[in-house]
Amino acid sequence: MDSFSHAAWGATIIRKSPFVWWAALFGALPDLITALYGLFRHRKSYLKYLNKLAFAEGANDDYLKVYHFFHSFVPISLFTFVLSFVNSSYLIITIPYYLHILMDIFTHQGVWATKIFYPLSNFHFEGYNWWKHKWASIGNWAALIIINVIIFVF
Repeated sequence: MDSFSHAAWGATIIRKSPFVWWAALFGALPDLITALYGLFRHRKSYLKYLNKLAFAEGANDDYLKVYHFFHSFVPISLFTFVLSFVNSSYLIITIPYYLHILMDIFTHQGVWATKIFYPLSNFHFEGYNWWKHKWASIGNWAALIIINVIIFVF
């Protein structure tokens, strides 16, 4: 799914007032980290690079390694483990990151397929490309709106 909906899902599932903005950030964090790396590495040609990469199914460069690493359960699990010793009251903010990965497992394929345990394994599912099918995004945003209306009204 898109980064904005990942942030919205994070804020939707973690409604505790002091954590809601952190939840939104952590919901989008795998995409944000990857985008920041891409902007740093490719600067002005970043969007052109992404377009080229989207059609290069066999591509395997540093950008994809960063993408796969931060879309894996490995770094967030290590972070969660460390955070549990530092301040366990903040563990709730890691849930949207896990949700991001779970959603991407089923909504990405090809070069963007989510390698669940990368770099320990390249195992992945061939999901359904949400960006190629407008109804996937429409359904996602409709679910977000309906859930939030129900929560706020009832």
